[in-house]
Amino acid sequence: MLIDHLAIVGLGSIGRRHLRLAREFRPKLKITGVRSGKKKVIPKEDLVDEVVYSIQDALARGVQAAVVATPAVKHLEQVTELLRAGVHVLVEKPLSCSMVGVSQIMRISKETRLVGLIGYCLHYDPAAKRFNQMLKRDKIGQILHVRVECGSYLPDWRPDQDFRQSVSAQKELGGGVLLELSHELDYIRWFFGQIESVTALLQNSGTLGVDVEESVDLILKTVGGLLVSVHLDFNSCFDRRKCVVRCSEGDLTWDAIKKTVSWRSVEGQKKTESFPNDRDEAYRMQLRHFFDCMEYNQEPTVSLEDGAEVMRIVEAARKSGANGKTVVLA
Repeated sequence: MLIDHLAIVGLGSIGRRHLRLAREFRPKLKITGVRSGKKKVIPKEDLVDEVVYSIQDALARGVQAAVVATPAVKHLEQVTELLRAGVHVLVEKPLSCSMVGVSQIMRISKETRLVGLIGYCLHYDPAAKRFNQMLKRDKIGQILHVRVECGSYLPDWRPDQDFRQSVSAQKELGGGVLLELSHELDYIRWFFGQIESVTALLQNSGTLGVDVEESVDLILKTVGGLLVSVHLDFNSCFDRRKCVVRCSEGDLTWDAIKKTVSWRSVEGQKKTESFPNDRDEAYRMQLRHFFDCMEYNQEPTVSLEDGAEVMRIVEAARKSGANGKTVVLA
């Protein structure tokens, strides 16, 4: 069945990106925007066919699919409402802000057999896909250990607003680096497999004046016994985002900012591949995949179950950070 009516739930910055790309992807698609209030005019709002102020109103208009781009604390309630009404969902990451209620979503998803996709868009990034291919090649030898790093400066994320008022900076809305930078936790599972245990240190330096963790250091142990060290922060002045894999035959590196994949062998040979693309490309591919799942029965690349597994890692990290002990995932 072709999808001809889409709802965009939440018209913040990420919701407007989905709106713009959906209009670009299918110019004749009917799009209903779901806003939380009427206080101000929102950029790109003219791209929607109609604006409503509740999911119930959107359902009454006959939407068939929805992109949920609201704060994480609202995701479970909204996704539940949409699935129960027979609407396919693409949920911006993370799936939720805690594990409370996640099992119910999993049950409803299985019962309805609707498409449920999580917005971990790095799965569609050409450099990330190439890096994953390289990890499977015999020439890299045995993977010895992995270092993942993602750092940036929160005030620079959205220069047009007070960062302290953003979702990222507020605990009650699901802020903090564990959730905001959970892309890294997701791709670690994608590249290296299920996580068996988590050891974590969460910190707040006080320099940003926010009530969430600004930086996190993790040691993740996979089911296969591989150790992955992870550093996440949003209080660094310089952006960096990379995954370095130390192997018995050399080093394999994915630099997500430079959009490169590099291999340096133990003999000193080095090869770097570049994958230039604009910031929208992964989101375009994700949206196309969402429609392919709904219309041609493709399996979601990142399912609601995958989103739940990331949340289990987040919860384990919080617990480990609080008690200073390694947490084994059941």
